[in-house]
Amino acid sequence: MRPKSKFAFAFGLTLCLVLFAAALRFGGSFPSPSRPGGADRNGTENRAFPRVARDIHGDELRLVSAPRAIASQSLVTDHFLLALVSPERVVAVSPAAHDRRYSHVADMLRDMDVAVATDPEAVLRRSPDLILVSQDARAEYVDIARTLGTPVFRMRTIFEDFEQIASGLETTGFLLGEDVAADREIRRLRERVAAAAKLRPPDAEPIRVLAFSNFGNTYGKGSLFDHILAQLGAINVAAERGIGPYGSISSEHVAAWNPDWIVAGGEPESATDLRARFLADTGVAASTAGRKGQVLIVENRRYLSMSQHVAGLLEDIAAAIYPDSI
Repeated sequence: MRPKSKFAFAFGLTLCLVLFAAALRFGGSFPSPSRPGGADRNGTENRAFPRVARDIHGDELRLVSAPRAIASQSLVTDHFLLALVSPERVVAVSPAAHDRRYSHVADMLRDMDVAVATDPEAVLRRSPDLILVSQDARAEYVDIARTLGTPVFRMRTIFEDFEQIASGLETTGFLLGEDVAADREIRRLRERVAAAAKLRPPDAEPIRVLAFSNFGNTYGKGSLFDHILAQLGAINVAAERGIGPYGSISSEHVAAWNPDWIVAGGEPESATDLRARFLADTGVAASTAGRKGQVLIVENRRYLSMSQHVAGLLEDIAAAIYPDSI
């Protein structure tokens, strides 16, 4: 069998291996945080404090009032936080939040004075009254903050479906006293999902789609990508072949599995070149996707997103595989 596809980019490889490692370690293994409210919510007003919530590790947090200075340690919580509160309430964000290749809030941050959340001392100098951290945040980071009396809440940041993302937004809104804003963001997410799903013609045959990164990784059964394809009535080829949420394949697998479409992540300025490299690969070229030129390159900040912004990936795939519905 030939070596895996060689057209990799060092930074993307490093970042995504970290994301895949985290997902393999934690994906689907945690209980959901408590979500006070729920079906009886009317979405028209913010409820009163104090509020009590239990995080993804089961630790209870009691907030006597709405936090006014909030720090976020991961890109997912950055996206949740900045969608729900005014910028002046945000005192720290993750390093990735400033990187337009992966962040949907980088432009907003240009005009904001925020610390980098990976530096505990810099964050604590801002006197946050709540720090939102990822499910896999370093224990010492959390311990330092809690020892100094700063509330910390561990959030789920790896998701398998849109409802888990909605749950994360709801939990964030509850913690921040922004129930209405969270309801609004959840409604917007669900509307985007529904609109994209409607692009599939009622009589359309299922289209076989394979995620295939420029360094050989794919998304199988139980991944958010798998859920996205299910919403569109498409078949996830990796799941069909027994691969779990995250796996590694070669272009020979692409040739043997013969997908109708290949979807990969890339940067807009290099998308044309990357697509050409895929099509020049002999394994890809042997597939239906390769022969028909059906290789979709999605902007990395959509392709890799684990927040509400992943709706953009759903929309891009829907527009590509159902072009007659646009």
